[in-house]
Amino acid sequence: MRFEAVSEHTKISGRTLFRDGIRFLGYSGTSVSFRFCGKKAAAHIISDIENYETFQRAWAAVFIDDGKEPYKRFEISYAEADYVLFESDVPKEVTVTLMKYTEPEYGTLGLKWLETDSDSLLPPPERKRRKIQIIGDSITCGFGVEGSVEDAIHRTCIENPRKSYSLLTALELDAEVEIVAWNGKGIISAYIGEDTERADDSWLVPMLYEYTDAGCERDYFHAPESGWEKWGHNNFEPDLVLINLGTNDASYTRGIPERNEEFKKAYLAFLQRIHTLHPASAVLCMVGTMDGRLCGTVGEAVREFVSACPDVNADFIALSPQKEEEGLGTYWHPTEVTQRKTAAIVVAKARGMMGW
Repeated sequence: MRFEAVSEHTKISGRTLFRDGIRFLGYSGTSVSFRFCGKKAAAHIISDIENYETFQRAWAAVFIDDGKEPYKRFEISYAEADYVLFESDVPKEVTVTLMKYTEPEYGTLGLKWLETDSDSLLPPPERKRRKIQIIGDSITCGFGVEGSVEDAIHRTCIENPRKSYSLLTALELDAEVEIVAWNGKGIISAYIGEDTERADDSWLVPMLYEYTDAGCERDYFHAPESGWEKWGHNNFEPDLVLINLGTNDASYTRGIPERNEEFKKAYLAFLQRIHTLHPASAVLCMVGTMDGRLCGTVGEAVREFVSACPDVNADFIALSPQKEEEGLGTYWHPTEVTQRKTAAIVVAKARGMMGW
């Protein structure tokens, strides 16, 4: 049976762009799940591999039933090809989940169709009761989590959102998750070098938040911004919003008071925007794993937010800096050890805030 990745047949998780019958998995952790009884399932996937180096291609993982470890993990190596997702010697009733492991900056993963050796499908997996939205940068994506600080380049094969605090938190809290995260980006500036004084405000998270998949629109479809699909925020109403931003902005603010104030105002405006869209959602902000220079400023923004919106359930965590003796990933990013420590802190705080 051949079928498209639509809600009639599948459970779709995260923000995904559906165009011309193709489901584009862009953000880290976006996935499509389906259930069937049979011996084999496959996916027909397209990608713009010609636009990326081999070490920047998209990667995906397959999970069977509730497995915590991937059944398989593979690179999207061709412009268009079939990929076997599941095989068995005997028919089995299984849930198959295809998840994108790499973030939207790199190779595209367009799911053209799915196919099983069965004549029909079982009902899609049920949704979880809890919902979490996670907004962040490379830390949230699991950038370099399986790499080493000695790596000369970043390779997408060592990205793993399942080893980031983001999906670790969602798994522990048994929640549906929607991730909006892009490496190197922030609230008022992307990461800049020490010899640069001007903020890089060309591609920021508050802008990305308004679209379904701005990366796919720009880099795959080459569409003008005026034509990008706006995200329907009522498609996903989170119980809790987690925000881990400020690490990259700190490369610009550098403790300079007027820049800190600029950041605080923009951070506060973003909080207010999220609250307007999701007035019933609790909000938990955090920063500090890689760079804690804006911890105090984020804390101030959250306090001002709560003062202006006393009905909101909001708080802030100043995360402890990662420890070199516990390992450092690619470009000084946190390893799985650090990510798990962060997840434990976030889970405990979320349980307290939400009564979970």
